[in-house]
Amino acid sequence: MPEISRSDIELWIQNVPTGEFHYKAVKDGNIDPSCYGRLRQIMHDICKADKPICESVGRKDGYYRAIDEMPEAVDWQSVDATKDFPIILPFDLRKYVWIDNDTTVVVAGSKDSGKTGFIMRTVAMNMHFVNTVFLTNMEGGVNQLKRRFDAMDIEIERPAPFKVHYMIDNFHDAIKEPDTLYLIDYIDVPETGEFYMIAGAIAKIQVKLRNSVAVIGLQKRFSSDWAYGGEQTKKKPALYLAMNPGKLKIVSAKVHANPKIDPTNMQWTFDYNEQGTRFSNIARWEGE
Repeated sequence: MPEISRSDIELWIQNVPTGEFHYKAVKDGNIDPSCYGRLRQIMHDICKADKPICESVGRKDGYYRAIDEMPEAVDWQSVDATKDFPIILPFDLRKYVWIDNDTTVVVAGSKDSGKTGFIMRTVAMNMHFVNTVFLTNMEGGVNQLKRRFDAMDIEIERPAPFKVHYMIDNFHDAIKEPDTLYLIDYIDVPETGEFYMIAGAIAKIQVKLRNSVAVIGLQKRFSSDWAYGGEQTKKKPALYLAMNPGKLKIVSAKVHANPKIDPTNMQWTFDYNEQGTRFSNIARWEGE
């Protein structure tokens, strides 16, 4: 394994832990035991820095917690808690899930599942109702992007009533406008293979939202409901969807549109036309 460095450890502390952690869990435990002595020294130095980013949990040897800056006071009493964010979602999903402001929606899709199509269709469905910003890595190039929007069964006038920006990482830097729907296609797996950074990227996006919502595309294996990054990627999103070719599943929904109906594990089958970014023959599926 490569030599550990203080900068790597600080990056992990700033992005991953949400509570107490043991020093051997740093970088998801991917540290050679022969480096534990060096790791403990690094943790000690970080805690004793002029502006420490973590501290030792004194009652437990080897345990630490990240230090958060004091946030501004929240004016919670002036909020209209009966008002949700006016996002429209494919598959008529808003019948089942409530989406609050300042939350995220994850669309985890396996290869050729229609993840990008879901996100592009969400762009077109919302462009006339809310300020809409599409952040895309343009994996197929700008020509393919235009063909897919042009072939939709939703007319998009010229100029289009939404913005498109080319981005491949650090999507939180683009979250600048309030009252906006951001659609991100997609957060890629880091070249270093540090999957734990994906959950941190979602958290950075969510904290920047101001009366806004972000729909985030992630990659996943066909055999798993979870995106690369595992169950850590589930912590923040208000709605977590999993897509495989021909099938969509609600993995997690924090707030239900109808308190009497839990949409968790609801599934739909569908046909998908990638060229026109169309979903057809959508039907509820009751199997496992």
